[in-house]
Amino acid sequence: MYFSTGRVYGAVWLNGSPIKEVDSREVIPADPIMVEANKSVKIWAVIVGVGRYTSMPSLKFTDDDAFRVYSFLKSPEGGALPDNQIAILVDESATRENILKTMRQYFLKADANDVVMLYFSGHGLEGCFLPVDYDGYNNKLRHEEVKQIFNASKAKHKLCIADACHSGSLNYGDGLAAKGPAPVTLQRYYQAFEEADGGIALLMSSKAEELSLEDHGLRQGVFTYYVLRGLKGAADNNGDYLVTIKELYGYVYSKVREYTANVQTPVLTGDFDDAMPVAFRRN
Repeated sequence: MYFSTGRVYGAVWLNGSPIKEVDSREVIPADPIMVEANKSVKIWAVIVGVGRYTSMPSLKFTDDDAFRVYSFLKSPEGGALPDNQIAILVDESATRENILKTMRQYFLKADANDVVMLYFSGHGLEGCFLPVDYDGYNNKLRHEEVKQIFNASKAKHKLCIADACHSGSLNYGDGLAAKGPAPVTLQRYYQAFEEADGGIALLMSSKAEELSLEDHGLRQGVFTYYVLRGLKGAADNNGDYLVTIKELYGYVYSKVREYTANVQTPVLTGDFDDAMPVAFRRN
C-alpha cells in the first residue's frame, strides 16, 4: 500500500486483514525545508511524551517526563532554547504523522554547525516507538524512520534519548559501554559543540529485549529521572562543568542498573565524539 504521505506499507493479508508486517518505510516528502544557515551553533529539539494509549496500558509519568526535559532545555544549563527551536508533543498531539512532520520541520532547518535532539517517552516495541494513535497494529513510529530524518539533517551533532521499552533495538553502530575546571557559561557550552567532532548518539533506556520501568516513588521513568539528574551536573565526573555524552551514559547506566536491580540496562550506540556536550553545570 502506497500512501500520499510517502509511506509504504507491506503485509501478509488473511481474509482482508494484515496478520504480519513485511515491509514498511517512510519516504521523506519532496517538499523542501529551507536550511537556516548561520555561523553560530543552534540546538533544535523535538520532545515527545505519550501516556494515554487506547490499545496499550496507560503510562502515568511519560507526559510529566516530557515537560521536565522541555523545561531543562529551556533553562541555561540545557541551552536556553528559544521557542522557535523547540517543540513539545504530548498525548493527543503525539501522533505518528505529527511526530515525523515536526521532526522534519525542525531538524531539516539545522545547518552544519547545529545540534538536533529527539526525546521520546512512551511505549515501545522492538524496532519502533508507539505514538498515541497506535491501534495495536498500525501507526508504529519505526526506528528506521527516525534514523532516516536524522540522516537527512545537515546538523553536526544528532542526539536521540528514548525512555521506552525495547528502545535498545534502535541501533546506529557499535554499542559503547578537558580543560581544567572552571565555571562554564552558556557561550562556552555552545563553543564546546564547535570543538567536538560531529556524529549521531542514541541513548536508549533499555536493551532491545528489556522493559523500561516507571517508578511511583520517583514519580518518573527511572531512566529519565537519572538522565535529568545527570544533565543537571551529577554526571560531570571530571569536574570541568561540562557534561558530555560519555559522562552522561556512564552515570545513567550505573544508576539505572543499581535502582532496578540490574533489570534495566541503558544502551548508548552511534558514531560520535565522546566529548559531545549535552549540558553544562553552573556553580
